[in-house]
Amino acid sequence: MAPLSDGGKVFCIVYAALGVPFTMLVLTAAAQRLMGPVTERPLRYLQARGGFSRRGAARAHLALLLAVVLALFLLLPAAAFCALEASWSYLDALYFCFISLATIGLGDFVPGEQPGQRLRGLYKVAVAAYLLLGLTAVLLLAQTLQRVAELHGLPAALPPLAEPPEEAARILGSEAPAPEPRAEEQPPTATRRGYASINR
Repeated sequence: MAPLSDGGKVFCIVYAALGVPFTMLVLTAAAQRLMGPVTERPLRYLQARGGFSRRGAARAHLALLLAVVLALFLLLPAAAFCALEASWSYLDALYFCFISLATIGLGDFVPGEQPGQRLRGLYKVAVAAYLLLGLTAVLLLAQTLQRVAELHGLPAALPPLAEPPEEAARILGSEAPAPEPRAEEQPPTATRRGYASINR
């Protein structure tokens, strides 16, 4: 589905310019709300009951969360789409799930477009709910990965981007420090003697 008229294209641009940031804001807020029960509490449990260190608990939790996200939002939905879409293979369904949750969305596979499907409207709503929940899970996984990287000191290991003093001063809105005046170079002593020895 794509707009054909000029008005439809303008509406699509405005709708996407407003809708995409708002959707990402809502999904990010939902992922941050889930960080407590899904990430912080399991980390404390692994440290207290499992005897893990902070870094070890973070690695174990990340591996477990990655397995759960892969199972619930890639492997199992792909099997469901493969069963519901007669012309899709399992690889086609897995490809659709990954491309959709990666926000690439090429549009070459669209569920619910085959004629004669029962409860097509409900099916479309279920697909939309799956995509929203899947994007939230991907954001949660990304935030957990960032937390693990911080625990291992990976951001601190990256070299900072050095900026020239003039560029940094321009960004901060202040004047660049004036360069220190150089001392005037004096000619060598032997040269001065040579000047004095010239017959005038």
